[in-house]
Amino acid sequence: MRKGAIIPVALAILLICIGISSAEESGAKGHKGDKGICFSVSGLSSVEIGQYEGGIGGKCWISKKLALISSIGISVNRQTTTSSNVDYTDTKNNYIRFSLFAGVEDHFFIKNRISPYWGGGLRFSTSTNTIYPSLRIDHPYPGSTKKDRRTTDTFGIRGFCGIEYFFADWVSLAGQYQIDYFYEKSTRKRTLVGGPGVTQPRDYKSTRTTLGLGTSSLVATFYIW
Repeated sequence: MRKGAIIPVALAILLICIGISSAEESGAKGHKGDKGICFSVSGLSSVEIGQYEGGIGGKCWISKKLALISSIGISVNRQTTTSSNVDYTDTKNNYIRFSLFAGVEDHFFIKNRISPYWGGGLRFSTSTNTIYPSLRIDHPYPGSTKKDRRTTDTFGIRGFCGIEYFFADWVSLAGQYQIDYFYEKSTRKRTLVGGPGVTQPRDYKSTRTTLGLGTSSLVATFYIW
Protein backbone atom coordinates (compact mmCIF):
# COMPACT_ATOMS: atom_id res chain seq x y z
CA MET A 1 0.00 0.00 0.00
CA ARG A 2 1.30 3.44 -0.86
CA LYS A 3 2.11 5.67 2.07
CA GLY A 4 -0.33 8.26 0.79
CA ALA A 5 -3.22 5.82 1.19
CA ILE A 6 -2.51 5.00 4.85
CA ILE A 7 -4.08 8.18 6.23
CA PRO A 8 -7.54 7.88 4.62
CA VAL A 9 -7.69 4.12 5.30
CA ALA A 10 -6.78 4.58 8.97
CA LEU A 11 -9.27 7.42 9.24
CA ALA A 12 -11.98 5.29 7.66
CA ILE A 13 -11.41 2.44 10.13
CA LEU A 14 -11.48 4.85 13.07
CA LEU A 15 -14.68 6.52 11.91
CA ILE A 16 -16.42 3.21 11.28
CA CYS A 17 -15.56 2.05 14.80
CA ILE A 18 -16.89 5.28 16.23
CA GLY A 19 -20.07 5.02 14.18
CA ILE A 20 -20.76 1.42 15.19
CA SER A 21 -20.33 2.23 18.86
CA SER A 22 -22.82 5.09 18.62
CA ALA A 23 -26.32 3.96 19.53
CA GLU A 24 -27.90 7.28 18.67
CA GLU A 25 -28.72 8.36 15.15
CA SER A 26 -27.06 11.62 14.23
CA GLY A 27 -28.78 14.77 13.20
CA ALA A 28 -25.82 15.41 10.93
CA LYS A 29 -25.86 17.74 8.00
CA GLY A 30 -26.24 16.37 4.53
CA HIS A 31 -29.69 17.72 3.73
CA LYS A 32 -30.67 19.62 0.63
CA GLY A 33 -29.67 23.27 0.95
CA ASP A 34 -26.96 22.80 3.60
CA LYS A 35 -23.86 24.89 2.91
CA GLY A 36 -20.42 25.04 4.47
CA ILE A 37 -16.84 26.27 4.26
CA CYS A 38 -14.15 23.66 3.51
CA PHE A 39 -10.49 23.66 4.47
CA SER A 40 -8.31 21.06 2.76
CA VAL A 41 -4.75 19.79 3.09
CA SER A 42 -3.33 17.52 0.40
CA GLY A 43 0.01 16.26 -0.84
CA LEU A 44 0.20 13.51 1.80
CA SER A 45 1.75 11.10 -0.68
CA SER A 46 5.11 9.73 -1.68
CA VAL A 47 4.21 9.89 -5.37
CA GLU A 48 5.77 12.93 -7.03
CA ILE A 49 4.22 15.39 -4.60
CA GLY A 50 7.03 17.61 -3.38
CA GLN A 51 5.19 19.69 -0.79
CA TYR A 52 1.96 20.05 1.13
CA GLU A 53 -0.78 22.10 -0.42
CA GLY A 54 -3.88 23.59 1.13
CA GLY A 55 -7.02 25.31 0.00
CA ILE A 56 -10.29 26.86 1.06
CA GLY A 57 -13.61 26.39 -0.65
CA GLY A 58 -17.30 25.77 -0.33
CA LYS A 59 -19.79 22.89 -0.25
CA CYS A 60 -23.49 22.94 -1.05
CA TRP A 61 -25.83 19.95 -0.84
CA ILE A 62 -28.27 19.98 -3.76
CA SER A 63 -30.01 16.76 -2.66
CA LYS A 64 -29.69 14.06 0.02
CA LYS A 65 -26.96 12.41 -2.04
CA LEU A 66 -25.25 15.08 -4.12
CA ALA A 67 -23.08 18.01 -3.01
CA LEU A 68 -21.35 20.62 -5.14
CA ILE A 69 -17.79 21.43 -4.02
CA SER A 70 -15.17 24.02 -4.95
CA SER A 71 -11.77 25.12 -3.70
CA ILE A 72 -9.10 27.75 -4.21
CA GLY A 73 -5.50 27.10 -3.28
CA ILE A 74 -2.48 29.40 -3.02
CA SER A 75 1.07 28.33 -2.24
CA VAL A 76 3.97 30.78 -1.87
CA ASN A 77 7.57 29.95 -1.03
CA ARG A 78 10.54 32.32 -0.97
CA GLN A 79 13.97 30.94 -0.21
CA THR A 80 17.35 32.68 -0.05
CA THR A 81 20.65 30.80 0.18
CA THR A 82 23.51 32.93 1.44
CA SER A 83 26.63 32.74 -0.68
CA SER A 84 29.76 31.44 1.01
CA ASN A 85 31.77 33.94 -1.05
CA VAL A 86 31.28 37.60 -0.14
CA ASP A 87 32.07 38.58 -3.72
CA TYR A 88 28.98 36.74 -5.00
CA THR A 89 25.27 37.44 -4.65
CA ASP A 90 22.91 35.16 -2.74
CA THR A 91 20.85 32.56 -4.57
CA LYS A 92 17.12 33.31 -4.50
CA ASN A 93 14.25 30.99 -5.31
CA ASN A 94 10.70 32.39 -5.52
CA TYR A 95 7.76 30.04 -6.05
CA ILE A 96 4.03 30.80 -6.29
CA ARG A 97 1.13 28.55 -7.24
CA PHE A 98 -2.59 29.20 -7.68
CA SER A 99 -5.19 26.46 -8.18
CA LEU A 100 -8.94 26.09 -8.74
CA PHE A 101 -11.19 23.04 -8.46
CA ALA A 102 -14.92 22.49 -8.94
CA GLY A 103 -16.76 19.20 -8.77
CA VAL A 104 -19.52 17.07 -7.28
CA GLU A 105 -19.68 14.47 -4.49
CA ASP A 106 -22.08 11.52 -4.65
CA HIS A 107 -22.76 10.17 -1.13
CA PHE A 108 -24.00 6.61 -0.73
CA PHE A 109 -25.70 7.19 2.63
CA ILE A 110 -25.33 8.94 6.00
CA LYS A 111 -25.49 6.42 8.85
CA ASN A 112 -24.27 6.94 12.41
CA ARG A 113 -22.51 10.13 11.31
CA ILE A 114 -20.58 8.27 8.58
CA SER A 115 -21.01 8.97 4.88
CA PRO A 116 -18.88 7.25 2.20
CA TYR A 117 -18.75 9.04 -1.14
CA TRP A 118 -17.11 9.32 -4.50
CA GLY A 119 -17.02 12.04 -7.12
CA GLY A 120 -15.05 14.06 -9.60
CA GLY A 121 -14.48 17.46 -11.10
CA LEU A 122 -12.29 19.84 -13.08
CA ARG A 123 -9.05 21.38 -11.87
CA PHE A 124 -6.76 24.17 -13.05
CA SER A 125 -3.49 25.44 -11.66
CA THR A 126 -0.75 27.84 -12.65
CA SER A 127 2.66 28.17 -11.05
CA THR A 128 5.79 30.24 -11.49
CA ASN A 129 9.23 29.33 -10.18
CA THR A 130 11.89 32.05 -10.55
CA ILE A 131 15.52 31.38 -9.65
CA TYR A 132 18.22 34.02 -9.34
CA PRO A 133 21.55 32.12 -9.27
CA SER A 134 24.61 33.36 -7.41
CA LEU A 135 26.71 35.75 -9.53
CA ARG A 136 29.79 37.83 -9.08
CA ILE A 137 28.79 41.22 -7.67
CA ASP A 138 31.31 43.11 -9.79
CA HIS A 139 31.58 42.28 -13.47
CA PRO A 140 29.69 38.95 -13.59
CA TYR A 141 30.88 36.57 -16.28
CA PRO A 142 29.13 37.15 -19.64
CA GLY A 143 26.85 34.27 -20.51
CA SER A 144 26.12 33.36 -16.89
CA THR A 145 22.45 32.78 -16.01
CA LYS A 146 21.13 35.67 -13.95
CA LYS A 147 17.45 34.67 -14.05
CA ASP A 148 15.72 31.35 -14.73
CA ARG A 149 11.94 31.46 -14.81
CA ARG A 150 9.61 28.49 -15.33
CA THR A 151 5.85 28.86 -15.73
CA THR A 152 3.51 25.86 -15.71
CA ASP A 153 -0.23 25.71 -16.49
CA THR A 154 -2.18 22.56 -15.71
CA PHE A 155 -5.67 21.55 -16.85
CA GLY A 156 -7.23 18.27 -15.78
CA ILE A 157 -9.92 15.99 -14.42
CA ARG A 158 -9.90 14.66 -10.85
CA GLY A 159 -11.65 11.59 -9.49
CA PHE A 160 -11.81 10.74 -5.80
CA CYS A 161 -13.40 8.56 -3.13
CA GLY A 162 -13.51 8.94 0.62
CA ILE A 163 -15.46 8.93 3.87
CA GLU A 164 -16.93 11.94 5.65
CA TYR A 165 -17.56 11.81 9.40
CA PHE A 166 -19.86 14.30 11.12
CA PHE A 167 -18.51 15.09 14.57
CA ALA A 168 -21.52 17.33 15.14
CA ASP A 169 -24.35 18.90 13.19
CA TRP A 170 -22.05 21.72 12.07
CA VAL A 171 -18.62 20.16 11.49
CA SER A 172 -17.19 17.15 9.63
CA LEU A 173 -13.84 15.69 8.63
CA ALA A 174 -13.28 13.69 5.45
CA GLY A 175 -10.37 11.59 4.28
CA GLN A 176 -10.14 10.87 0.59
CA TYR A 177 -7.83 9.55 -2.10
CA GLN A 178 -7.76 11.29 -5.45
CA ILE A 179 -6.37 10.53 -8.90
CA ASP A 180 -5.79 13.10 -11.63
CA TYR A 181 -5.62 13.04 -15.38
CA PHE A 182 -4.10 16.29 -16.56
CA TYR A 183 -2.43 18.15 -19.37
CA GLU A 184 0.53 20.31 -18.42
CA LYS A 185 2.19 23.08 -20.42
CA SER A 186 5.52 24.55 -19.26
CA THR A 187 7.64 27.43 -20.46
CA ARG A 188 11.22 28.09 -19.37
CA LYS A 189 12.85 31.46 -20.00
CA ARG A 190 16.49 32.11 -19.12
CA THR A 191 18.13 35.52 -19.04
CA LEU A 192 21.91 35.65 -19.40
CA VAL A 193 24.44 38.26 -18.39
CA GLY A 194 25.11 40.30 -21.51
CA GLY A 195 28.49 40.64 -23.15
CA PRO A 196 30.41 40.17 -26.39
CA GLY A 197 29.05 37.25 -28.38
CA VAL A 198 26.30 36.46 -25.85
CA THR A 199 22.96 35.57 -27.41
CA GLN A 200 19.92 35.30 -25.21
CA PRO A 201 18.48 31.75 -25.42
CA ARG A 202 15.05 31.12 -26.86
CA ASP A 203 12.19 30.14 -24.59
CA TYR A 204 11.94 26.40 -24.05
CA LYS A 205 8.41 24.99 -24.13
CA SER A 206 7.23 21.50 -23.22
CA THR A 207 3.98 19.62 -22.64
CA ARG A 208 3.01 16.37 -20.98
CA THR A 209 -0.09 14.36 -20.19
CA THR A 210 -0.22 12.35 -16.97
CA LEU A 211 -2.66 9.77 -15.65
CA GLY A 212 -2.68 8.23 -12.20
CA LEU A 213 -0.88 10.79 -10.06
CA GLY A 214 -2.48 10.01 -6.72
CA THR A 215 -2.48 11.74 -3.38
CA SER A 216 -4.41 11.69 -0.12
CA SER A 217 -6.36 14.63 1.22
CA LEU A 218 -8.03 15.70 4.46
CA VAL A 219 -11.02 18.06 4.29
CA ALA A 220 -12.64 19.79 7.27
CA THR A 221 -16.09 21.30 6.59
CA PHE A 222 -17.88 23.78 8.84
CA TYR A 223 -21.60 23.98 8.07
CA ILE A 224 -22.66 27.52 8.89
CA TRP A 225 -25.78 27.90 6.75
